[in-house]
Amino acid sequence: MPVNAGPKYFLAEKKYLAARTKEEKIAALQEMITALPKHKGSEHLLAQLKKRLANLKSEKYSKSSAKPKFSIKKEGAAQVCIIGLTQAGKSTLINSLTNANAEVGDHPFTTKNPIVGMMDYGDLQIQLIEIPSMFDPEHIGLLHTSDLIIVLVDSTAENKEMEDILKILRENNLISKKIIFVHNKSKSHTSKLIAIDAKSRIGLEKLKEGIWNALNLIRVYTKSPRKQKDFPAIALKQGSTVKDVAKHIHKDFLKTFKFARVFNDSKFSGQKVGLDYILNDLDVVEIHTG
Repeated sequence: MPVNAGPKYFLAEKKYLAARTKEEKIAALQEMITALPKHKGSEHLLAQLKKRLANLKSEKYSKSSAKPKFSIKKEGAAQVCIIGLTQAGKSTLINSLTNANAEVGDHPFTTKNPIVGMMDYGDLQIQLIEIPSMFDPEHIGLLHTSDLIIVLVDSTAENKEMEDILKILRENNLISKKIIFVHNKSKSHTSKLIAIDAKSRIGLEKLKEGIWNALNLIRVYTKSPRKQKDFPAIALKQGSTVKDVAKHIHKDFLKTFKFARVFNDSKFSGQKVGLDYILNDLDVVEIHTG
């Protein structure tokens, strides 16, 4: 039985034959496997393609050392990784949100190494890392240690990209991480997807809010008696207490702690509280010792 492969398969085959790097060959082989008709006559060719793909991936990954090549120190309030398939707009997004200067190209796999930038959010900064679309094991490690993963999907190919990304997340035991899905090149916001257009910067403020809310953090300021609040704010987990603030300032504060005053926009602003008082976002804490 003939294979009867269609135009998409032969275009992908041309890409494979013209490929110069392993990443390009892997991407082309994946396209060939997807485009190949699935029937009795194509079983042998399909098996060959899958074996070729497995060998390429094995050769690619065997060079990775046991110690991750990329170990990026966390800075700011949190570390957030941006992932997506090639050409989803990750580099454009990180450039729009941070001080990064990632190369933006029209060809696939422009980004070869993780790109780091710092995003301002109020008086805090959040570290963003763009993960290359090759999903090398040395880069996957960054996803495991990050506080949040942003999955960026191109609205013009949403369903297919989402399926592929979810498969990658499951295969790498990342599906239980904190994840938010972002719809690029779109202006229609839904409850499940944050819609943005990274190039024209539409929806970026909503995305920043979404990132902050997903991190489950609060901003707490400190102040000395009869003085203004100090900057920047301290980022703490939701449910944190005055005790956590005291420990953050100096461990000796716990030994000499008498009471604290908490200032906010409520009618109880300035009230005396103890170490177990649960704080809210934007509270200002004044610790008294003796």
